Amino acid sequence: MITAQSPPKPQNPPGVSRDATEREIFHDPTRRRWRYVKIVATLIVLLTIMTIGVSWQPLQQPTALRNGAAIPPMPHLDLEGQTPEIGVGPLVRLVRVERTGNTLIAVDPVTNGSLGAITGDDADQVGNASLALVHYGYSSAAHKTLELTFDDGPDPTWTPQILDLLSRYKAAATFFVVGSEVVKYPDIVKREVREGFAVANHTLTHPDLTTDTVQQQLVFNDRIIRSSTGIATNLIRFPFDGSVGRTMDSDRNALMVDAERLGYVVSMDEFDTNDWQYGDPALRPKTPIPLPSANVDNLTILLHDGGGNRSATIAYLKRLIPWALAHGYTFHSLPQVSPQVAAGTKQISPAVWDYETLWLYQALWVWPNTLIVILFVLSLLSVVAGGGINLTLAVFRRARCARHPFSWASESSETRLPVSVAIAAYNEEKVIGRTLQAICRSQYADLQEILVVDDGSSDHTRDIVTEMAASDSRIRLLRQKHGGKAAALNWAFAVAQSPVMVTLDADTIFTPATVGNLARHFMRDKSQRLGAVAGVIKVGNLRNVLTRWQALDYITMINIDRGAQDVLHAIMVAPGACAAWSREAVLRVGGYSRSTLAEDCALVLDLQQAGYSVTQDDEAVCYTEAPETVRALTRQRYRWMYGSIQAMWKHRRMIFNPRYGWLGMLTLPVAVISVLTPLVFLPFVYAMAVVTFEGQGMSPLLLYAAIFLAMQLLTSGIGVWLAREHPSHLLMVPVYRAIYEPLRAYILYKSTLTILRGAQSRWNKLQRRGTVTVASSEPKAGVAWANGRSSS
Repeated sequence: MITAQSPPKPQNPPGVSRDATEREIFHDPTRRRWRYVKIVATLIVLLTIMTIGVSWQPLQQPTALRNGAAIPPMPHLDLEGQTPEIGVGPLVRLVRVERTGNTLIAVDPVTNGSLGAITGDDADQVGNASLALVHYGYSSAAHKTLELTFDDGPDPTWTPQILDLLSRYKAAATFFVVGSEVVKYPDIVKREVREGFAVANHTLTHPDLTTDTVQQQLVFNDRIIRSSTGIATNLIRFPFDGSVGRTMDSDRNALMVDAERLGYVVSMDEFDTNDWQYGDPALRPKTPIPLPSANVDNLTILLHDGGGNRSATIAYLKRLIPWALAHGYTFHSLPQVSPQVAAGTKQISPAVWDYETLWLYQALWVWPNTLIVILFVLSLLSVVAGGGINLTLAVFRRARCARHPFSWASESSETRLPVSVAIAAYNEEKVIGRTLQAICRSQYADLQEILVVDDGSSDHTRDIVTEMAASDSRIRLLRQKHGGKAAALNWAFAVAQSPVMVTLDADTIFTPATVGNLARHFMRDKSQRLGAVAGVIKVGNLRNVLTRWQALDYITMINIDRGAQDVLHAIMVAPGACAAWSREAVLRVGGYSRSTLAEDCALVLDLQQAGYSVTQDDEAVCYTEAPETVRALTRQRYRWMYGSIQAMWKHRRMIFNPRYGWLGMLTLPVAVISVLTPLVFLPFVYAMAVVTFEGQGMSPLLLYAAIFLAMQLLTSGIGVWLAREHPSHLLMVPVYRAIYEPLRAYILYKSTLTILRGAQSRWNKLQRRGTVTVASSEPKAGVAWANGRSSS
């Protein structure tokens, strides 16, 4: 029990805080920190520009694609009209047809070199056309071969199954891979190369190509293939190309020429299985190769190993491979049957920009997905698991308190302790009178004095206090120059006569039982190590959505979060608007600090760092005036957030320090994580939400929101029940996150910018309106309730 004997003298004269000469945490009057930040930011921007330049330079001049030769300009061709297709083979190219007498000559439109004469049926097919699409590429040694080609992979489900099946029959194949999938599953592509399969280019993102995008799509995927496999290939296949017989339009003809200009060879299948349609059984072929006979010499077959469910493709392969082997066919990759493909396929040592491209697209397409999964799991753990633990502890605490009741009214006059009340007031003429009236109605008989420190008010605050002091001798007015709330309270603690100090804000209305309910814990404190008791703050101006939202936030924060912290002896904040303090303990730790904007949080941590304990009384109720406008709410919450960050930084040595129990090992680390995680990842989360909406619609986002809404409803419901509040507060649950998330994001980044700039922050006092309404069902004096551990 704290005795009523005189406490030690304060370290500083009355009215001067121990931190009067202490600089505010993060304040940098030299602005050196901000200069360093700007230098680092400039370096990051320059490095990013240089990185992009290194990445794009080979794209603009990819001379390696033509063995070091410069890329020829795009030729001027009349690409309109239907282009005849001639020849046989797995490759295709557009040629210009020139006539020398009765002889037709195929000319490369890029190099203007002759490709040989067009004769026989092919010449008849060409007729008077000026352009022709020539199929070619089989070596003279190729005979009765089937070239299986797979587009759109790799896929983590279907590609390994297809590779297993092909390996079982020792059937070679060629995989036209998409870069956006390769960066996700590089090990699958490495397996394809390791097991002797050929890998080729099917563009970066599988778009319907245009001449404006073809170079970027092909070159970037080249780099990804090179860096993932150590293989360079000039073999490509355009997305959405049909098999032989498709009418090639002018755009596709232009792509053919553009690809050859860059040094690529283009593959077009000779038989499209249409396996992407095999979800409909009616579209599945009745025989493995639906041709008039099995006397096909060489055939390039199109299948897919990615882009959807490929179980029907695997079923088709299980029919095709045994059938082909039984009919004397062998399976080969395209480099094995085409000299042109073999010449353009080689092992290489990837260049810097190859790896850089791989890492860039992994950062864009792989890491975000991995990170979003991690963040989603962590969010669920923090909301569901963390929230569930807090709920359990809060309910357990209430049950335990009910088993260990005590009442200050039952204490004898010898054991009751004198109490002094301290109020810091700065321009509070609208509210100070009603606040003092409520305190004067306190049922606690040992309330000795009410100290009002006028912090240099320029209105009629001191006149109102003086007038009320004339009718109640317990009221004392102390006046000082404007020095801030911490300095005002330190003066009150220095001159007070009681061992227990109760603090409240000038706009706070106490119930008659509140002072006694706060003081009763010190009566049972036999260890004399109780430093502070936190009370319960309720919103007394339920006038609009903002104030009602704050009412629910207070209910949840106090009854669930702080209630759980109380069980663990790990309370982080005792609100200055409603708290009781051991005067001796506060003076021993030096009083309130002016180095933070959250002086009450800093003092609570100071006390626990010095070995004092902190608890909460759920019956010590007060009503406060909450901000009624967005601007006022933002300014208040910014002060809370920034001040809490300052307090955590000041006490950073307590974090993960087992000496301070659950406070050091849980409460403070969670508080730090709750600041750092959204600070770092919030922009990414919002960006991924947009990407998810564009790619998958609202369903995933609605599921995510529903989980958090359900947890918020459960948490708020139990909080309302523990607080004995009206269920109408739960009407704010649907809009809770809609207010909380943007507000928190704004104040987090504003606080971070303030820290980086080293600017000095102002307290930003809330302008009072005097709109508090006290509920009729107030706790009565001597309520038989306690936290069950004050007597320990």
